[in-house]
Amino acid sequence: MAWKTIGQSSSIDRISRAVSLDRLSHAYLICGMDGIGKVTFARDIAKVANCLEMPSSSGPCGSCNQCIRIDSNNHTDVFIYDVKKDLDGVGRTSTMVTIDQLREDFLKQVHRKPYEGRTRIFIIASIESMRSEQSNILLKTLEEPPDDIVIILLARDASNLLSTIVSRCQVFNLEPVDELEILEYLNECGLGADVPIREIARLSRGRPEWAYQAAINPEILHMWEDKLNQFMGCLTDSLEQRFKLSRDLSTQFFRDRDEVYEFLDTAMTWTRDVLLSGSGRKGEIVNISQKEQVHEFSRMLSTTDILNILRLIRITFDHLKKNVTPSLVLDNLMLNLPVATSIN
Repeated sequence: MAWKTIGQSSSIDRISRAVSLDRLSHAYLICGMDGIGKVTFARDIAKVANCLEMPSSSGPCGSCNQCIRIDSNNHTDVFIYDVKKDLDGVGRTSTMVTIDQLREDFLKQVHRKPYEGRTRIFIIASIESMRSEQSNILLKTLEEPPDDIVIILLARDASNLLSTIVSRCQVFNLEPVDELEILEYLNECGLGADVPIREIARLSRGRPEWAYQAAINPEILHMWEDKLNQFMGCLTDSLEQRFKLSRDLSTQFFRDRDEVYEFLDTAMTWTRDVLLSGSGRKGEIVNISQKEQVHEFSRMLSTTDILNILRLIRITFDHLKKNVTPSLVLDNLMLNLPVATSIN
């Protein structure tokens, strides 16, 4: 078999059973964190639906003309759209579409017969970013699906989607992949000896696609380190410098809120590392390359301070998700963060 999806054995088993019974659905909804491998799993489903030499175990062969063309993104019956933005890794094979393009291209293509395969596959990412008009176009197609097509929708979770869309799909919730499995996957990718795959596997927190992109693109780890330095700095900076960072993050939030969420997530992970280091569990920290700084801050901050930081970050996350004014939320975070006292 040639499943390229890492982990997700229960989801793979579900698809395999459906194939063995010749009961592939006309619509699937795949949910999971960014970087967990939603596009990879969707592409695997596309291969299963079109593979010419699929063995009895119901997995794609990976070597026939259909599988090869799908893997190389050259199959004329497989379409990948992203209604949001081009994302590192996941977005490199996606087409950004406006409402007009979705109406003109998707609706035109979805009613055509397969050209070179058995089934036409339409993969639409980031559907939680759809506006109502886009959702209605999609819903109408799901209500009356043409023959010989499979529509695969990708989203972080189903909670913000129209219930009428979710109810017309078979839902797959992809789970974080075990660290050892990601480490094994990275070891098989032929990466350079200087790539810190152990740290990347931990930083990925169960996201194999993110791990692979971080391994081949050093800029991802550089940006991670920049966020760490920003957060560590604000724990020792003056209030004036903290508020400057708050203003910068507030401005960034309106351009790309995911970047601000990533900053807070980085801060949360690092703070957890500080707590682990202070508890004598240094072997469990995620930011392996930062272990000296983590240990230093574990001596500069009390356990109460560390737990308070974690609480403040969670509150900040929650308020931003609820659309509370970003400048107020981030100012409150900076104002209430404890000060790390240097040890001489």
